[in-house]
Amino acid sequence: MTLPCPFPPEIRTIGVFAPAGVPAPERLERGLARLRDWGLEVVYPGHDDPRERFLAGPDALRLQRLHELLADPKVDLLLAARGGYGCARLLDGLDWDLFVARDLPLVGYSDLTALHAAAFGHGYRRGVFGPMVAGDLGRIPADGEGVTALTGVYDSLRMALCGQPQTFSGLTCLRPGQDTGPLVPANLSVLASLAGTRHFPDFAGTILVLEDIGEAAYRVDRYLHQLDQAGVLGKLAGLVFAQFSETEDAEWLPGVLADFATRVPGPVASGLEFGHAFPSFSLPVGARFSLSVDESLGHLQFVP
Repeated sequence: MTLPCPFPPEIRTIGVFAPAGVPAPERLERGLARLRDWGLEVVYPGHDDPRERFLAGPDALRLQRLHELLADPKVDLLLAARGGYGCARLLDGLDWDLFVARDLPLVGYSDLTALHAAAFGHGYRRGVFGPMVAGDLGRIPADGEGVTALTGVYDSLRMALCGQPQTFSGLTCLRPGQDTGPLVPANLSVLASLAGTRHFPDFAGTILVLEDIGEAAYRVDRYLHQLDQAGVLGKLAGLVFAQFSETEDAEWLPGVLADFATRVPGPVASGLEFGHAFPSFSLPVGARFSLSVDESLGHLQFVP
């Protein structure tokens, strides 16, 4: 089985790091093997680090590993091993001058929202909310349909990394309108946890894309209230609700999303195939996108 390499030719060395939770060993090794099968060199300085409770090592050690990759001139791209929880614990100690100066692409999602959002606030624009080593990069498709879906996942990552146009159509209208702005994809609960900290960026004029997993409808409501009360929703150029997987009381979720759509001055849509469910597209952080929503359909489109 041959799957397409999602990394452009100029990416030859991948720096793998575990900034949050502990990667599942078998899934991690499958992902690392696939990277090497694509002919990529892998640098993973934290591969054998001892875990600390629910973290892939003490904060100081996880931060050290990230700084080692940033200081390594061979590394062309930073790739998270997995999410979980722990990225926010690194933000205070991260050498942001080094991070921005190296300007390496950073790929990851879920808890990586903390790094993506903070980096966006520092003017960094090369992040991709996309698959991780112990996730879809090591996924084994069950059948032909799975191969097709996984190929689409990898194609989307390649397009996001290369700045190629992506258009996402067929979205559900929650508030009609049209606007353009930098795209900021995020995990809702992680983003809400940053509100009020110095790492919370200014979202004025952005198109925010939100997803989550395992959150009851009332918690989604709580997080959205927090963002609204922090002044985020009223500043947005647009808002897209993506996948909310494994939601308790899911029948209440459409009403919750419709309620908060009224707090946004620009277009609002839902139904984007993006988040924790498989398959999921990759989205570039900070790239300019246009969101057009009429009474029947919505379209999210990259603006070259």
